[in-house]
Amino acid sequence: MSDMLEEKLSKANQLRESEQFGGSAKLFTECLIDYNDQQDYRGQIHSLCGQSLIYKILARKDQSQIYRDLTIAFSKSALEILESHLSQIDSHTQSIAYSSFADALLMNNQLKECLPYFEKSLSISPADKPEKGRLKSHIGGVKYLLGEKQNGIELIKEGLQDIRTGDLNDYKIRVWETGALNGLAKIYAKEDDMENAKKIIGESLKIATDHNLSIRKREAEEIDQKISSGDTNFPI
Repeated sequence: MSDMLEEKLSKANQLRESEQFGGSAKLFTECLIDYNDQQDYRGQIHSLCGQSLIYKILARKDQSQIYRDLTIAFSKSALEILESHLSQIDSHTQSIAYSSFADALLMNNQLKECLPYFEKSLSISPADKPEKGRLKSHIGGVKYLLGEKQNGIELIKEGLQDIRTGDLNDYKIRVWETGALNGLAKIYAKEDDMENAKKIIGESLKIATDHNLSIRKREAEEIDQKISSGDTNFPI
C-alpha cells in the first residue's frame, strides 16, 4: 500500500473513533476505489473491514437493521477477497478479515458460526500480546454465551491481562481494555453478581472518560444504566 493511502486509511480510522462516521466512510470508500484500481487486495480488505466497523458501531447505537446488514456485507466482501487471494495476503491482514467477519456474525447473534472465525484469527495472528488479548476476550464472550461459562470468563480475564501488557497511554490499548471490561461487567450482571458488575463498569467508564473514548464511554454509560435498573438483557 502506498504511503498516501496508508495515511488516508489511518485518518479514516481516526474519524470513526471520533464518531465522524460520514467523513470516515467517505475516506474508506475513496481508499477502496484506489486499492481496487491497483488490485491491492490487502488494501481492499482493510478498507472494507474499516467500513464494516463503522456500521457495527451504528447498529449497536441505533438498533438499525440497515446498519446490521451493511456490517455483514462489508466484512463478508473482505473475507471473500481473502479467500480468493489468500497466498497474496499477509497473516496480519488475514487475521483482521477473519475477526471482522466474526464480529459481524456475533453482532447478528450467530454464535456458533462466529467462534471458528475468531479462533482462526487468533491462531494465525502475528500481532503482539495486547492485540491477541483483544481476540481472546471476544472468544471468551462467545464461549460464555454458548454455555462454557467459567471457561469464557477466564478467557476474558486472561485477554484483559494480555491487553494491559501494552502501553496504557496508547489509544487503541485503552479501547481494547474498556471493550473487555464492558463485556466482563455484562457477564457479572447476567450472573447476578451486581457488586463486581458495578465495580468493573465503573472502572471502564472512568478509563473511557479520562482517555476521551467517546464510543466506549457511551457503551459503558448504557451498561451502567441497565445494571443500576436491574436489566441484564443485553448482548455480550
